[in-house]
Amino acid sequence: MKAEVWVSLLSFGGTLLLVITGLLNFSIFRRQLRYAQEQMETARQQLEHAQKQPEIQLIQRAMTEMSEHLPILIERPYLRPYFYESKVWAEGDQTNRDELKLMAELLLDNFASAIIHSASFPQYPIRGVEQTIRFHLHNSPALREFLLENFDRFQLAGLALLRLKNETVAETEDDLRKLIKEARTDGRERARRERLLGHLQRTNDAEPLELAKYSINRRTGMGSEQLLEKQ
Repeated sequence: MKAEVWVSLLSFGGTLLLVITGLLNFSIFRRQLRYAQEQMETARQQLEHAQKQPEIQLIQRAMTEMSEHLPILIERPYLRPYFYESKVWAEGDQTNRDELKLMAELLLDNFASAIIHSASFPQYPIRGVEQTIRFHLHNSPALREFLLENFDRFQLAGLALLRLKNETVAETEDDLRKLIKEARTDGRERARRERLLGHLQRTNDAEPLELAKYSINRRTGMGSEQLLEKQ
């Protein structure tokens, strides 16, 4: 056989081997690319889950804060009218004032917590929470009484709760004036209430959430100043 034929066969064989090797490499490359894409998709899903987790937790917290009182009302249905139907407590009722106050305290503590979380975290579902708080405050003399008698307990959410209690800013200002008069013997609390009234009169945004943000931001600022003084 002539040398030219052998050269041609060897060249063809070499070319065929190169093609086969290239196809094998391409197949391996495709598998590696598919695996990398799957890894990227898994990482993306994990990242989305991690990003949504705080939001999910806040929504779950909102549901808990707005429904924690329901098992008690189911167990003690005679309490329900005092928080849903504007019933006023009177001597001889099935419940006593202490039990009613404890229920009002539980509700208001949860409401205050919900407001603070709403002001601190934009993911918190504030609108539904606001409507729930407003409904109960408008339909429960017991809640309104506890809020006014224990206003000093709600340092961060008190002003927002007062705003949700009332229909207008003017009514909220009237409540604060009464609360200022009642704080004659406590100079620090009186000053706080006067400051809240001044802010309410000056602000252009008297929405409950913004009022809560004002209290939180001011408390945070005071904490920083006190820390600097100690240092």
